[in-house]
Amino acid sequence: MGLQNCDPAFVCLIKQALRQMASKRKLIINCAATHVSAAEFAVSNGKLVLESFKVHDLHYDYSVAEAWLPEVTVALRVLGIKGKATVIAPAMMLLTKTIKVPHVDGSRQDEVIRFEAEKNIPYDLNDVSWDYQKISDDGVEMEILLTSIKSTSADDLCAAVQAAGVVPDSIDASSVLDYNTWRYCGLENDVILLDVGARFSNMIVARDNGLFVRSIPVGGNSLTQSIADSMGNSFGVAEDLKIKYFNSQIKENAGVAGEYIDNNVQSMMRRISLELKRSIVNYRRTGRVESPKKIYLSGRGALVPGFAEFLAEDQKMSVEYLDALSNVAVAPGVDQSLLSACAPQVSALVGEAVRMVLPDAHGVNLLPRHIVEETAFARKRPLMVISAALLALATVPPFMMLSSQISEMDGYEGKLEKITPELVARADALKANQDKVASIKTKIEGLEGLANSKSNWINLFIDIERRLMEQKDVWLDTLKVVRNKDQKTGAQEYRLELSGRFLIREFNPKDPDAYDHKIAVKKINDMIATFTDSQFLKSYDKVTTDPSNPRILKFSFVLVVNPDKPI
Repeated sequence: MGLQNCDPAFVCLIKQALRQMASKRKLIINCAATHVSAAEFAVSNGKLVLESFKVHDLHYDYSVAEAWLPEVTVALRVLGIKGKATVIAPAMMLLTKTIKVPHVDGSRQDEVIRFEAEKNIPYDLNDVSWDYQKISDDGVEMEILLTSIKSTSADDLCAAVQAAGVVPDSIDASSVLDYNTWRYCGLENDVILLDVGARFSNMIVARDNGLFVRSIPVGGNSLTQSIADSMGNSFGVAEDLKIKYFNSQIKENAGVAGEYIDNNVQSMMRRISLELKRSIVNYRRTGRVESPKKIYLSGRGALVPGFAEFLAEDQKMSVEYLDALSNVAVAPGVDQSLLSACAPQVSALVGEAVRMVLPDAHGVNLLPRHIVEETAFARKRPLMVISAALLALATVPPFMMLSSQISEMDGYEGKLEKITPELVARADALKANQDKVASIKTKIEGLEGLANSKSNWINLFIDIERRLMEQKDVWLDTLKVVRNKDQKTGAQEYRLELSGRFLIREFNPKDPDAYDHKIAVKKINDMIATFTDSQFLKSYDKVTTDPSNPRILKFSFVLVVNPDKPI
């Protein structure tokens, strides 16, 4: 039987599953602070092909962090993005740190890195989604880039994209993706990749044998806030004024407002440049001899007029804008004007897509564990559909054979009915014998328990006598056995109620004030401890003392007998 005889809808489902397994396409969504961009990449002859590109600016008060995720959902709905996708988390949600750990092989590597992560991530690892990327390994030490995001933040991001119909396949960190773009573009060694975003700027020193990453808490929003503070306006008013000024809509008639903007632009550029110098110093401290020779800019914040020229003069090195699409083929259906306008914003998208063609490209997966498990199951679903179909087809020959066997079995049914009464009688006799055996076994176990109980009594008192002799200066006045039933289990419980006296040799009648009652307490505790250490006893209860006579300390307590040693 072939697929041609199956239900057409079922065959269509199988073919669709096979196409999805065979295709090599990737939908990537970059959730930035001020915009959402989505691109679909394919691979042709080992080269990336950009097949679609969409972008939507987020319209909310950038100073209100809580308003970001709902706007991300709105943007994805406007763009009409649905299906499985890799989501890029912005730097504002991430914590990245480069550490060095001893070189180890095999399974111990994850253990060592987890140990270092517990020390370097300022949260309980159960409260974060984290991953690592090995940067370099010289056989003695490994350089590791730790990346983490709070689990609640990761869940919120997943919920925001899922609300628009997007199924997150993984969450990558924007902070490292420009390095992949640099490798794929084949740019020179020892350069700085500076992505100026809205809330953070991300700096990477890229070299052939690794990278150095640092997040700089300065971006386009910092400039807007400075303008707002200088002019006494709200953040929204300052953002609108900034955009119009840079677009030359009001530049000629800006007046005092233009001076405020220019001054704050200069301040922002100085802050970023200063942070770059500090980062380069820290980079050199890691043992790197060569300083970076060039800066490549990306991100919408890097488009501030005069920014590239300022960095070139202040850092004394060449500055260019990163052309992330220089080695990417663009499909005819892509809006070229939109792509050109958004060229500084696509480096992270390209960096994630590079992982399709470079197996050793850098990246992490910060998707929460419960979503990873759900995604893994979803990936197996096409195979499960095919397996189910093959299994269904495989049952047809056995079913036909089974039908013939059933007809043969009908002939044996009459024979079985004839011998059934005899078998039933034998079964009843066997059950009666089993009941007798069980009764005799119970009696034997009772006799064994009685014998054990008798010997346990003797051993218990010998044990108590030995432990009293070890304590010294103590004697028992009474010993009473109390039998109770446990209210919960109904099992028999034995308790020994003891009372006696301790001779306190440390007491000096001539100097009674110098006596410390803690001595008597310690004697009682030591004695009880040595009792409960016995194999016949499991605990103690109701300890009382009478310290009226400091020379002779009266006491009483209850010992609970170990049920495994019945008496």
